[in-house]
Amino acid sequence: MKILSIIGTRPQYIKIKSIYDYCRQNKISHKIIDTNQHYSNNVSRDLVIDLGLEIDFNLDTNHSDEIDFICKVTSALSNIVKKERPDIVFIYGDTNSTFCGALAAYKAGTPVAHIEAGERCFDNSVPEEINRIYSDSIAKINFCSSRVAEKNIGGEFCGDLEYDTLNKINPSIGFEDFGIMTIHRQSNCSIERMKNIFNFCSKVNKKIKFYAHHRIKKYIPETVPVNVSILEPCKYSVMCESLSKCSFIITDSGSIQKISPFFGKNTLIMRDKCEWVETIDKGFSRLRNEDSSDIEWLLSNLTERDRNFYSKDKRLASEIVWEG
Repeated sequence: MKILSIIGTRPQYIKIKSIYDYCRQNKISHKIIDTNQHYSNNVSRDLVIDLGLEIDFNLDTNHSDEIDFICKVTSALSNIVKKERPDIVFIYGDTNSTFCGALAAYKAGTPVAHIEAGERCFDNSVPEEINRIYSDSIAKINFCSSRVAEKNIGGEFCGDLEYDTLNKINPSIGFEDFGIMTIHRQSNCSIERMKNIFNFCSKVNKKIKFYAHHRIKKYIPETVPVNVSILEPCKYSVMCESLSKCSFIITDSGSIQKISPFFGKNTLIMRDKCEWVETIDKGFSRLRNEDSSDIEWLLSNLTERDRNFYSKDKRLASEIVWEG
């Protein structure tokens, strides 16, 4: 078996970790292409080092916009796939790198396995939704993280790769008096939207650590609330530690939302729709309402019984959500 994996964003470096380790341990041929879709030292290079990954192909495609990126990366991936002649190409999640990998492999006649398949927000105005639909449609095997995703497309339920990594790390869970925030989606990439988010944060009246993705930095207003600390994107080990210690989470990241059950933290989603509906159904997360009830819900404390449960039985907590 000769496997070629295509990644390019922070969540994908994390998703691939378990597969990377398994292939090395079992001497399976597995090469990784990094499209460097969201490259920066502290988003890409440091995370690769922190997770102990070795990248076989690093793409260096200067691009002016999204379409330019898709065209150049698809062409570069096509050349590598034709040269390497893998038995199967693994694609991960719902990014433009995922779409490019799916298209390049399909046109080369190479089977595709889509990992984290079947997720849907049922809103085609969301760019990631189109990437998901296309990737699922051409994949020979669709590996689903949850029972809901499995039902959406009739794929193979396999569980979530990041939960596998988190269970191996097994961090100690606590509930200290601060929150974590991450914002990066296109829908929030505007001065107006960031002002709205910071205005919300100012009313939370708790310390908030904002790990600012490089694509969002130019939209951060000059004046930010005194309770918000703007930090650089961090290593995965540092983020795990922060999520383990905080009391609440504010994010637009699907990756952060889906691991909130592991940490047992209330997570407010700064979006109108989302894919990981199980976390909402089970009470771990909530879509923003743009009213005072958001803050009341976000700061509502888990009972001592619940805190003990998520501190000691993280694996069970995640199974309750994803198994249905």
